[in-house]
Parts: sequence; structure tokens; C-alpha cells
Amino acid sequence: MGRQTEYFVSHADQQHGPFTIDQIVQKVKDGELTVVDYIYDDQKNDWVSLMEHDELKIKLQSAKPSAPPSVHNKEEIETLEEVKHIQSGPSEESHSNDNITSEWYVLKGENKFGPFAYTEVIKMLQQKLVFEFDFAWKPGMENWQRVAEIAAFKYDNVKGLKETLMPEIEEVFFRRRHKRAQFGGTILIHDNNKVWKGMGVEISAGGAGVIMDNSMIIPGQKLFLHFKPGDGVPPFNAVCEVVSKKYLEGVNKKDAPIRYGLKFTELNDETKNFLMEYTNKKPEAA
Repeated sequence: MGRQTEYFVSHADQQHGPFTIDQIVQKVKDGELTVVDYIYDDQKNDWVSLMEHDELKIKLQSAKPSAPPSVHNKEEIETLEEVKHIQSGPSEESHSNDNITSEWYVLKGENKFGPFAYTEVIKMLQQKLVFEFDFAWKPGMENWQRVAEIAAFKYDNVKGLKETLMPEIEEVFFRRRHKRAQFGGTILIHDNNKVWKGMGVEISAGGAGVIMDNSMIIPGQKLFLHFKPGDGVPPFNAVCEVVSKKYLEGVNKKDAPIRYGLKFTELNDETKNFLMEYTNKKPEAA
């Protein structure tokens, strides 16, 4: 089979195309597509986000410098101080509007992407394309900051926008495919190298939130879990993919407790059906 040169894309639940890679890049630049839309990859025989497609990923990387522009003169310094004062002042609405109207850039490792609208970054967080330990920047910020440290992306602020300025965030940020329930069972975890313990926080038919005494695990990593019986859940095994990691400032020990989000990639049907019934009977996790 020859190399794929044209691709179908999915935008707003509608299929379009076929397009070449360059045509797709141009449509992203023109705002007709976003990096959280999907492209059908014949090689993977599956739909993947534009940001996850190897060739597109390279072409979509921002030409933004490796660090934001530095402040050069007194006038710029005074302007920056005014911005900081305004942002720390009482006008939360103006701050929120500034976040919404600004162009945001994302730094994942050494790869820079953008610009994005505020809602696009939220979508990427929801879809696990961007994580809270990645970095973001917008004009007016002095340096790249971890997403976890930026007030605009903290849960309470996003929730406030959903309830006031941007009700459409409801489906973007708070949509959950599986109902989740609190779960405090003990879990044995191994990565084909060593075994360690974890404590459950929440569980669903699609995955689990787990606190592990291991700060070295990264999103995308494959783990094997044995759930011990507890909280009304029988013992079961699952293969999982790490999809999120709760960034904690100041963590510098390998065995520091960190909260991870895990997606079940292999789970037998009997256990999945049980967890669906279990979570429907329990109060939903926050």
C-alpha cells in the first residue's frame, strides 16, 4: 500500500474531505478546523486528533520563540506591573474576558503549539491532549507557566465561566463519558519492572483515579493493576493507560504520593458491567 496523501477529517461531528496535509494545516490557520478535531489515519486504522497525527503535529507546531519576549524598557515594565495589578484586583470579569479574548500558546516538552482560543485549550485539557504539567503562555504573561499554576485554567474559574460568560463550556469541560463514584480500595500496580501500592480515589467503567507513591509515572504509560476487594467492589485485574497526572509544586521525591487518572484499555465485560451498575447506585464523585 502506498503512502497516504489525502485524509478525511471530522469537525462538529461531520466528516469532510479528503484533504492533503497542507490543506488541513491551512484550514486550521483559517479557523475552519481546530487541533481538537479528528483525522482518519489509515496506518492506525482509527480517528486521531490533529495534534496527535505525526506529520500534522510537526507542521502545526508554532513558530513562537522558545520563550516569551522579555521586557526591555521601563515603559514595558510599568505596563506589565499595571497588568499584574489589574489581574490581582477586584475586576474578575475583565480578567476572565482577557483570558477568553487572548491567543494562547502551549509548550509540550520542546514542542510549541498555537495560537489557540481559550476554549480550545480547555478542550485539549478535557481530551487529555494537554496536561496540567505542560506549559502555556499568552501575551501579557512574563514567562511560560505550568497550566496547573495559571488561574484561568483552575477548576473553580472554569466553572465560574461556565455559569456566567460561557455556558457552552458545559459540554466541553464537564462532559463525562462514564459516571464516577468514590472508591477507596487498595490497588497493586506494576509496570513490567516493579510492583507498588496505590489507593483508589474514584472509579468508573472507563477508568479510575488513583493515588500512587510514585512520582515518576508519566501520561501515556501502560500499567497493570490488580484491584483488591473493597468498598463493595470485588477483586479484578485491568490494563490501564495513564491519561492525567496531578501536578504538585515542590514534589522532588520519587516516592511522593501523586494522583493519576487511569483509563482502562483492557477490562473484561463482566467487570465493566458491574462497575456501570456500581457507579449508578453510588453518589457521583466530585
